[in-house]
Amino acid sequence: MASIENESLAVASYEIGTSDEERRLYVQIWQKAVDTQMHFNEMAVKSRQLGLTFVAAALGVGIVLLSRGNDFALPVPWDNLEFQVHVSALIVFASALALWAVSIFDLNVYHKMLRGAVTFGEDFEQVYMKEIFDLEKGMTQAISHYNRFSDAKKELVDGKYQYSGKRETTAESKIRSFYRVTIGALFAVTIGLFVVTNWSPMMVITGFDNVSNAEQMSDTEMNGANSDEPSR
Repeated sequence: MASIENESLAVASYEIGTSDEERRLYVQIWQKAVDTQMHFNEMAVKSRQLGLTFVAAALGVGIVLLSRGNDFALPVPWDNLEFQVHVSALIVFASALALWAVSIFDLNVYHKMLRGAVTFGEDFEQVYMKEIFDLEKGMTQAISHYNRFSDAKKELVDGKYQYSGKRETTAESKIRSFYRVTIGALFAVTIGLFVVTNWSPMMVITGFDNVSNAEQMSDTEMNGANSDEPSR
């Protein structure tokens, strides 16, 4: 941090004289802006990798436990039936919640800081760097263009690239869609595991047997009560 502050002070105190000196100053500021963008992007990517690593580990443990059968199932009685909540379903459900927590942190912290750095970079390239390199867009602007437009394309006109695109989609909406689909798939797997671990003929037969036994006991009690009544 101290070295960065010293470099910033050195840049700020740089005496601007000729146009070459101004250009060197602009390039230094632009390099710092790009480094900042890369830093925040790296932090965002690492947070998503952490979430996906946890999901992959949870799915692996869930498969191993599921192969053990009902040894890792928790019985949940309900009415005349007894359901089995397998531990694998709970682990997958927990991984979905963990990924949801990562998405909140990613979208509300790292992604916002990255957007701020990119916005500064685009503004700086538009105002200063275009005058130096005589380009239609700077590097940050070109990356943002191809990221925002699914049909982004370029055309060489008079020795310079002209960028175009109509179908705009922000990076935030893409990231939200990624988290939404992944978390939804984990919830679907959780429900599927619950259904699969409980969908067996034995459970249904046991339920019907319990109902039949209850009806037979009721009939027996009624017959006993009728036999105990004095005959007229």
